[in-house]
Amino acid sequence: MYNHARTLLMNLNGSTSIFAGTPGDELIPAAYRQLNLPTYLDTIRARFFGSMPDRAMLNYRVAQLLTLIEATELQSHILALDSRVTYSSHPEQLGLIETFKPKLNQYDGTESDRLTVIGKAMSPDSSGLSGYDYRIELDGTNINIERLTSPVQSKTELITLTDGLSQVVTLPLSDYQVRVDSVGPAAWTLRGYLRPTNSLSSIAESLQSIGEPYLLELFGVSNEEPYLTFRNCWKKHPEFAYRLGGLVLAMIYRTEEVRNA
Repeated sequence: MYNHARTLLMNLNGSTSIFAGTPGDELIPAAYRQLNLPTYLDTIRARFFGSMPDRAMLNYRVAQLLTLIEATELQSHILALDSRVTYSSHPEQLGLIETFKPKLNQYDGTESDRLTVIGKAMSPDSSGLSGYDYRIELDGTNINIERLTSPVQSKTELITLTDGLSQVVTLPLSDYQVRVDSVGPAAWTLRGYLRPTNSLSSIAESLQSIGEPYLLELFGVSNEEPYLTFRNCWKKHPEFAYRLGGLVLAMIYRTEEVRNA
């Protein structure tokens, strides 16, 4: 089942099936096509989702934002677009530590060939790239690493074993590192998702300095509803959920205007 407000916030091409394995996924109508949004909307969206967000990042933030609105009377504006609400369990799923643990799988070599993942997860908030997928191969001399998710990148490094352990090798575009205890041949995949680290309050604070021209385009300059209500919430409401909810709803409704243009 779909929810139109969620579809507009995600703004991804629709499909007849859920993208299995992506945390927080919901159906998007097959007929929906990603909209080319005006610059002011893209600029505001980047504060929430990053500069080039993947599906996992969008799922995470959209679940946060819709749950925030659902706790307020502003939910009536969500239901005015679509009364179907199907995403209530996803914040719980996206809060599980297991969801964001790296998953290592060996597909070549023996049990005596071991690869250890060390380091920490980096923040995906700036880029919006939450998902990662690496292929790591030992060829008897080198360690070959390929990042299979965008932006694709690869590296090769000569393996040097000292007391049965290799040097630490950093994965491309990651704060994770690996080390091995043999030169192979052996191979693994390392896949997972990076949990966004920016809080909604810090995002709201960053939007305070985004520039008045962007906000004028978002809320408009007239007293037209529902944008007057959304603007008043953002600028005047004493409760955070209403302030940020007003801005998010303005994004959703402006995106609907683009869709209907």
